[in-house]
Parts: sequence; C-alpha cells; structure tokens
Amino acid sequence: MKKNYQPYRKSGFFVFAAISLLSLVIVLLLLAQKLYKANAAYAAVFEKNLELEKEIKAQKGENQDLQEEIAELSTKTALAGLAVKGTQLSDQQGSPLVLRGLSSHGIAWYPEYTNYRLLKTWKDYGANVFRVAMYVEQNDGYLEEPELNKKLMYSAIENSLAAGLYTIVDWHVLRDEDPNRHIDEALALFEEIAAHYGDEPGIIYEICNEPNGKTTYKDIKNYANQVIPVIRKYAPDAVILVGTPRFCTTLSEAIEDPIDYPNIMYTYHYYAGVSDCKFAMKEISEALEQGLPVFVSEWGLDSYEVTEEHLTETKNFLDFLKQKQISWVNWSLCNKDEGYSLIAPDINKLYGWEQHELTDTGRFVLQYLSLETD
Repeated sequence: MKKNYQPYRKSGFFVFAAISLLSLVIVLLLLAQKLYKANAAYAAVFEKNLELEKEIKAQKGENQDLQEEIAELSTKTALAGLAVKGTQLSDQQGSPLVLRGLSSHGIAWYPEYTNYRLLKTWKDYGANVFRVAMYVEQNDGYLEEPELNKKLMYSAIENSLAAGLYTIVDWHVLRDEDPNRHIDEALALFEEIAAHYGDEPGIIYEICNEPNGKTTYKDIKNYANQVIPVIRKYAPDAVILVGTPRFCTTLSEAIEDPIDYPNIMYTYHYYAGVSDCKFAMKEISEALEQGLPVFVSEWGLDSYEVTEEHLTETKNFLDFLKQKQISWVNWSLCNKDEGYSLIAPDINKLYGWEQHELTDTGRFVLQYLSLETD
C-alpha cells in the first residue's frame, strides 16, 4: 500500500539549517566581541588597581617615614630647661651648659635667613642657639610694622626650636637708645610671646639690646623691673638677658646694683677693632668675681677690615669665653653687604653653603664652632 507522506524537501531544510548556523555564529561573534571588550576593560581596571595599590603602599611608606621623622625630630629637638646657678648658665640639674650660635640680622629685612633648613645646617655645624633680632625703631621695625614683625618672629622661633636650637627673643633697641622710650610696646610684645611660649624651656628673653646714648643703668633697671614680672607671669623659670649701658660694654654698675630676680644674666658685646679686648676680658672677669652672670649676646669680626691683630684678639676673646664657660652669639647670619655677615653678598643660597660661599668671618665662625664640638 502506498504511504500518504508529504514529499521531503531536502533543499529547504538545508537553507534553514544554514541560516540558523550563520545566526548562531554571528551571535557567538558578538558575544565574543563583548567578552573581549569586557576582558580588556577588566584588565585595564585591574592594572589601574595595581597601580593604585602601589601608590597607596608608597604613600603609606612616605607617611611612615614622615611619622618616624617627626618622632625622631621631637626626640632630638627636646630642649632641657635652663637656669642660672651662680654665674653659670646651667640645665635644670645644675650641670653647666654653654650656648654658642648665631644672631639673625633684622628679621623684617632678612627673614629668609631664619628658615628651618638654614638653621638645621648651622645646628649640624655645631651651633646650639639662635637669636631672633627684632628691631624696634628702624625702618620696617616693630613700631612701623608690628603685625608683620610678630609673624616673622613666630616663624623664626618655630623654625629655630624645630632645628633643636635654644632661641633668644631679642627686643633690638638701638636707634631708640633708651628702652623706656617704647616700654608700652615692649610690655605688650613680651606678654604675648611669654603667654604663647611660657611652657617652652628653649626660649630665652633678651629684653633690651644695646642701651646707649644718655641711657643710664638706673634707666635700664627701671625698665627691667617692669618687663621681667610680665614675662614671669607665664614663664616663671625662663632665663632673661638684660642689656647694659654704652652698647652693652660696661658691667660695673650692674655689679654694684644687680636686679633682684633669679635666672637673670647681663649682656656684653664685643667687636674686634672696635672693642678693647683686654678691657672686655677684665670687665667680664670682675663681673664674674662679684657673682654677676654674663652672656655675650653679640660679638663680631669685620671681614672687610680684618687684620691679623683683629683675628688674634678675637681668638683670645673666644678662648677666654671658653675658659670661663660663657655663652656667646655671633652677629650676623645673612648676606648683607657688610663685614660682619656670615654669607657672601653675591650668594643667594639659603642653606647648605660651600666654604667659598661664606665670608672670611663666616669661615672663621664655622671653624670655631666645629672646634668647640669636637
């Protein structure tokens, strides 16, 4: 019997199969393309994540290094408290402590020479004290620019302390001659600084640089008896330096009538070729014999007029100070075109100088500091 089937159309089946297969291939190709793009994007993200992880690790390393540096700095720069025992500057345990270092020039004129790296350079050279000189009456001094000078003072103090240096706050009387002339401003400034740094053992207060003209020791003592209590309110144990008549070159009246406060020292200034070396050593010796503590807050050597005689006198004077364990500060750390500057006037580097970039005075001070620390 003949079966009643529809004719089998092979050609139609093959066409359908081919179209289906082609569609499947296209779909697979599209999927492969998307997968490739996804893999590429993932690879890019993965690579970026690896770079980010490296950056994070590097940053963590830098942060760790910074934290260690801060910790090390905090440990290294912690300064012991000071006291005056008899005629000797001492630490709080009574052990003699001699300070040797540098003074700024006027901070309103040469503020760049109070930066941290500069001070750290001199600390590495052997200095352990930095004097911040703030002029009172000169151009751009405190009277003309009080806020600017205070900002510069704070910046210099912070840099000096961070470098591990004892720091002298110097009310730089000069043209004004008598410190009583601007006593109200002095009282306000020292009260602010002492209130801010009352607990800081590394701060020394120099309340009047170089009284001169007709200023008598009685004038100076009257001024000191008003300023010292203001500082003592906040810094009861701080060492205070008091200027003496005739540009800090005579101590005889202070010997006869010393100021009745503890932790007070009297300043003496010495400049080769200007000062009489024998007189200076005799004056200081007599003061020490009479129990008067002395601090040489300025000495200088003029590079432009230096002679063998000046060099010999200066060496003799510094050797005398070493023998007597008297602290000293050299004038001045800047590149001003004058003989007393430590840095040559054509040198603009602010730290890390070569020997030839210093003046003759700068090289002399550097050599002496190095010898003292050997």
